[in-house]
Amino acid sequence: MSKSEQRPMSYVRACLAFGNGDMGRGRQLIFMLARRLEEARQKHPIFAENTAQAVDVIGEEWAELTHAVEHESPERQRDEALDVACTAMRFVGREHE
Repeated sequence: MSKSEQRPMSYVRACLAFGNGDMGRGRQLIFMLARRLEEARQKHPIFAENTAQAVDVIGEEWAELTHAVEHESPERQRDEALDVACTAMRFVGREHE
């Protein structure tokens, strides 16, 4: 186990990790993801009923991101990327169980 894995995660360390060394950018990304998670949970309180359905939801969001990258604006691409990240985080958080 590396020394960084042994240390407890702090807010500063999390911001640096999300921002690839840039504290401000990391903070912004964490807050963007948190806001999007709030919106997603309000719009879709039940993320999925089981693992297979959860994976399907992530796949649908991935397809929307792919479409956005091929045909839409950078802002729309960012929004779809956040949707992929949120569905993945909801999976990691086991909201489908």
